[in-house]
Amino acid sequence: MPELLLLLLPLIPLVAVVLHASPIKATLGSVKSVLASVLSAVWKPQQPIILVTDLATAHRLLVRGAGSGYFSNRPPSISPSAILSRRRYQNITSAPYGQHWRAMRHNLTSEILHPARLHRYAAARRRAVRGLVHDLSEQRRLSGAVQAGKSIHYAMFSLVAAMCFGDGLDRGRVRAMADEQRDLGKSLDAALVFADAKFLAVTRLIYRKQWKKLAALRQKQEETFLPLIDSRRGQSSEPPAYVDTLVDLEVPEECPGASSARRRLSDGELVGMCSEFLGTGTESTASALQWTMANLVKRPHLQEAVRREIDAVVAADAEEVSEDVLGKLEYLNAVIMEALRLHPPTSWVFRQVMEEDHVVHNGHRVPAGTRVFFQLGALARDSAAWDDPDEFKPERFLAGSKGEQLVLAAAGGGDIKMMPFGGGRRMCPARDIAMLHIRYFAANLVREFHWREAEGDLAVDLEPQAELIFSAMKHPLRAHLDLGRPGVKTTQGTHRL
Repeated sequence: MPELLLLLLPLIPLVAVVLHASPIKATLGSVKSVLASVLSAVWKPQQPIILVTDLATAHRLLVRGAGSGYFSNRPPSISPSAILSRRRYQNITSAPYGQHWRAMRHNLTSEILHPARLHRYAAARRRAVRGLVHDLSEQRRLSGAVQAGKSIHYAMFSLVAAMCFGDGLDRGRVRAMADEQRDLGKSLDAALVFADAKFLAVTRLIYRKQWKKLAALRQKQEETFLPLIDSRRGQSSEPPAYVDTLVDLEVPEECPGASSARRRLSDGELVGMCSEFLGTGTESTASALQWTMANLVKRPHLQEAVRREIDAVVAADAEEVSEDVLGKLEYLNAVIMEALRLHPPTSWVFRQVMEEDHVVHNGHRVPAGTRVFFQLGALARDSAAWDDPDEFKPERFLAGSKGEQLVLAAAGGGDIKMMPFGGGRRMCPARDIAMLHIRYFAANLVREFHWREAEGDLAVDLEPQAELIFSAMKHPLRAHLDLGRPGVKTTQGTHRL
């Protein structure tokens, strides 16, 4: 097969030159397809795949297997930063396990995501919820069913953008960044073809349009982000933005013999890190919140139970469901946990076996290069862990139930019953703040509005969209809204929240 590829390679320049010659365009399209198929056949057999769909195996591999730091690498990333820089620019998601990865992750977890620091961004969370409630109120006033899914996504992006770049971003710039991030996210599936660096020169020629589009998206992102990054250099603010911690961050040099040398992140790396923060911080949380609200729309009796619980602990004249009372909302928490179980915001967890790993599966050592895929939706419906695993039953997470003392996916110790934020050493570091955001937004949305299912094509569809990374709804949530609190003003851009 490699010999056949070598014979076909000389045809690639011909394809590039005469692709637009209409008499033979169809033929060349077929050649292009054959080349892609041959190329795919060459590299895929060299990368054996194991698909894990049961919790016992997931726990053994991700928790026990990664206890000493081994089995903590992922396959080559398809992030635009990594691909376009030929793996020179890495972010936390794509970097190989090692000192560089630990330095970047420690900075994020200690400076931004540490539980003691989460209160710093309470004002940004409050603004984001107010903006979301106002947006939904205006849609309700002007039309029938509101586009709740799109509004939720933008509200979450505006919150994460404030955490990344600081307060004071104007609405137009945030909208532009959200659009750019969305376009970049849509390009990830197409970027798969460029994942293997060994074949990059070939795939760039075969898929030159996709490459140019990816490069243009990245260039546009740099033009937006770099001025914001430069404006933060040498500045101090309270609360600090994520980019403030990055411009001063020093990471280990990766060249041999330079174990003690450290360097600052390049502009390209800074853009990639900010893009990662915005993308992962928005997509996973917005997806989880949308799934939660969709299930409450679909099940009005559960929505009323949550509303009664909120009314019991929040005064009628209170402006919001404050973060201080979220811990008392046990049933809301159970609803969210059940939504996360059935609709994990991340579709897959990926690992790649390295030479230094000692991964054993079915009594045999797994060879280096093997890619191990953990299907999170299947793991969370394991009948060995849950009764009626396909049913939506929040009660399974209440006191006295199997899920009361649930371990979501620890880096060590405890049984895994679900892993919506991944597992092992490379599980999502933002789990705690994601849960805070989902609870805070959901509580206020239920208190502010009665959510009713729309009709026909706008009805709630609980089928997921086939996504490579994030588990989005196939059809973004739409619903009819009624005011949840009598006397709340929604005209002329005002609202009590």
